[in-house]
Amino acid sequence: MADQTEDDALIREIDAEMREEQMHKLWKAYGNIIIGVAVAIVAIVAGYQGWNTYTTNQRMSEGEQFNSAVMLSQSGDIEGAITDLQMLGENAGSGYGVLARFREAALLSSRGDNEGAAFIYRALGEDKSVDSALSGMALVLGAFQELGSSGAPRDDLIRRLGTINHDASPWRHSAREVLALIAVEQGRRLEAAKLLGDIATDATAPQGIRSRAKNLAAQLGT
Repeated sequence: MADQTEDDALIREIDAEMREEQMHKLWKAYGNIIIGVAVAIVAIVAGYQGWNTYTTNQRMSEGEQFNSAVMLSQSGDIEGAITDLQMLGENAGSGYGVLARFREAALLSSRGDNEGAAFIYRALGEDKSVDSALSGMALVLGAFQELGSSGAPRDDLIRRLGTINHDASPWRHSAREVLALIAVEQGRRLEAAKLLGDIATDATAPQGIRSRAKNLAAQLGT
């Protein structure tokens, strides 16, 4: 609102200066250059206002498309929802594109397409344009999808989880939980026990993850 007020004030100021009685004074004092600059400012401000209107309308439209796809999924039309979300994810220029991709992955997972869901989560996790908190969440969600597939390469999964397995990452506890599960799967019990122990004794870890770590460590006899 403040930007809009400043823009309107600037336009009024320029308009006042460009009145016919002032035009002659400007022309005599400064010549064609200053008049050209004034006209250019008017054009820039008008263009800026037009762009703001366009982007606002675009975001509203994308929000409506996203909500429509969600309603389709809730009504049982999963295929239709996935199609609409895929299109929105590819074309949206706002945060709704990212939300659409997350939602599409969740729907694919709900119908048993773990590979398709993992592919989307992996792309989100490695997309540098996505906020780091969201890309980290995508890496974790994708990792759990890949755990359900025996054919998914573990080395690459471990590498990707390593990018969020550090003390500054809000997803470090989830990453370590998945890494522990991979270690158990591959028979590296001592490594799994260490990861689970670190989680279980970490006061900053979410209670649910700590409880699962304790239970799994107990099953391993560590």
